[in-house]
Amino acid sequence: MTLHGPGAATGDLATRAAAWMRARLKGSEVGVIGDKGWLDANLAGSITDEGLGLDDAWRVFNDVVVPQNLGLDSERFLAFIPLSPSVAGIWMDAICSTANFSAESWLEGAGAIAAENQVIALLARTAGMPEGAAGCFMSGGSIGNLSALAVAREQAAGRRTVVVADTAHASIDNALHLLGLEALEVPTGPECRLTGEAILATIADRRDIAAIVAAGGSTNAGVVDDLAGCADVAEALGAWFHVDGAYGLSAMLLPELRERFAGIERADSFIVDPHKWLFAPAGSCALVYRRPWLARQVHTQHGPYIEALRTDDEAYNPCDLGYQLTRRASGLPVWFALTLHGVEAHREAIRHGIRLAHLLADALDECEHTELLMRPQLGVVLFRRQGWGRDEWAQWAATMLREQVAFVVPTTYRGEAVGRVVFMHPRTPVAVVSELMAGLTA
Repeated sequence: MTLHGPGAATGDLATRAAAWMRARLKGSEVGVIGDKGWLDANLAGSITDEGLGLDDAWRVFNDVVVPQNLGLDSERFLAFIPLSPSVAGIWMDAICSTANFSAESWLEGAGAIAAENQVIALLARTAGMPEGAAGCFMSGGSIGNLSALAVAREQAAGRRTVVVADTAHASIDNALHLLGLEALEVPTGPECRLTGEAILATIADRRDIAAIVAAGGSTNAGVVDDLAGCADVAEALGAWFHVDGAYGLSAMLLPELRERFAGIERADSFIVDPHKWLFAPAGSCALVYRRPWLARQVHTQHGPYIEALRTDDEAYNPCDLGYQLTRRASGLPVWFALTLHGVEAHREAIRHGIRLAHLLADALDECEHTELLMRPQLGVVLFRRQGWGRDEWAQWAATMLREQVAFVVPTTYRGEAVGRVVFMHPRTPVAVVSELMAGLTA
């Protein structure tokens, strides 16, 4: 046998892999946008009947695959929503991959699930959810939103309209499409914030509202919606209230920011992506329900061998709470990091991104050529540069990447091309603020 066990034909792969990981953990470059022609040419013939052997296979990986990527875990990746997994989380993620904890059912993975549930409990407690609130981990925010909205649909008594902000994440629209639900878009105004008043003005006397979806930190502008106002309207309509907190809701762990999320305690469901601002490796979403039994009515799967998972009426099966059966224990890395370092260390890591956002905002305010669109609430900064349109923004982004200052991607605000930077990595240097400003004023 060459694939498994002590006789697996892998040579010193373990040594090489460990050394590669340790080097990566010291930091990664901003990277490049890969060249398809070059990659296709250099990867051609890499899969053969006989195999290349370790030396050649490792060479292709290390010399061809690795250099042709952007470093989402780089201290200078400031676009989209970056990743900045902790060292502890990365090592535990490697252990999870080795152990293959089967985290869909208590029967198979009770220890891993029980540990994950400690993270769910922390989030539910911080949000002020009532006793009995529970949830599970999913592979990402998109499937977390889909799972929650599937439950919302089943409680809607035939209503099929869902209120969303014009700033809602694309995964919400996609989930509604898959579920056969219709989005009712509500304008958010200059501050990009969904409010209860705006919802009431849009829905008028409609009574077909199944759910209201708000953001606990929008991904484009980093704005926290009027959660309390949205909850008021949802309650009056008898509608489900879901909060997409994939990016920003982790910031509710900061005592000084908890009031910004007032109303989250009234949500019927919410999500948080630990691979964003809780510094877990990619592929994790914590999904929390106020009334988890409603989710079990929707998501519990049945089948000849699946019934074996139901060994106890009180057993806790994550697969009964979301649209996933097979699932790796993606909550275990963040649980281990929280257990090792404590919650306060994670709070301070979150604060670093917020501090940098305010430093850049101050610099933009002081510069005669730039204009801040709004004060950052979390770690996202939106801004204008006098006289710049799409072409100038694209050139600025290309220059920043070429010079390895940072990877940045412009965005739009009310149809206008603008600059956008998001700070998340706890090791992003303060110096990057002046470097970005130099690029904007060159």
